[in-house]
Amino acid sequence: MNATPMAWVMTTAVVAALGWGVSDFLAGVLTRRIPILTILIGSQIAAMLLVLPAAIVRGLPATWDGRLWLAAAAGLVGLPAMGLLYRAMRDGSPAVVAPVAAVAALVPVGWGLLHGQQVGAFVGVGVVVGLAGATMASWPVPGLAGGRTRWPSVLCALGAALGFGAFFVLLHEAGEADEFWAVAVARISAGVAAVALAVILGHGRTALFRPRIFLVGAADVGADAAFIVAAASALAPTAVVASLYPAVTLLLNRVVLRERLHTVHLCGVVAAVFAVACLAR
Repeated sequence: MNATPMAWVMTTAVVAALGWGVSDFLAGVLTRRIPILTILIGSQIAAMLLVLPAAIVRGLPATWDGRLWLAAAAGLVGLPAMGLLYRAMRDGSPAVVAPVAAVAALVPVGWGLLHGQQVGAFVGVGVVVGLAGATMASWPVPGLAGGRTRWPSVLCALGAALGFGAFFVLLHEAGEADEFWAVAVARISAGVAAVALAVILGHGRTALFRPRIFLVGAADVGADAAFIVAAASALAPTAVVASLYPAVTLLLNRVVLRERLHTVHLCGVVAAVFAVACLAR
């Protein structure tokens, strides 16, 4: 792939990172005063409501590809992974919950390499530095978020990371059949599961009428769409760049909430920028 297309792919992957970073920032702020289940259910239903009109207008594909069922699986995997991430952000700092992104990116990176994706020198350096940057950008630091590392939140974040890694791979594979329907099916399946969860738990409808929760779902949908478009050209580099979203959450926490930016997190952000530059060559 020459420089211009790869630069476009990386730009799209950065858009995915921005979307997920904004979504996690909003969710992290909301977990301080709204129950996790309210945020989880409300954001997933909001995402479903956003894609349903577009799906109705577009109409079903002429031939339904069986790979699109992987998108449904992606939605079902992504729902508990998101819940674990919100749990981690509630118990720790929204920006410092553990090396989530690094572990999540390893799954699609490994998948891409196993399926013959070629990695050049610059891309290889970018992957390594990007993983390191994602780790540093989300590393829990004693003295922040309550003065000590909260291991239950670390375990929740690691569980979320594995779920997100599987989500990346499933969404990419479904996107090989139809990019639009991969995103739509993933969001519809997650939304239906959220509705079922709300009914089972007797959850109220107030979550649907909270604008910030709606924005969480909207940012997620936009990020999913950007990721699947970029991943169609290069899964491993796209996954690494997109998984740098904790750096976005971190910077938003610093700018909006005035949280202190620790040296290790600043190094992570710098490494992330360097990695994007390497991967875009």
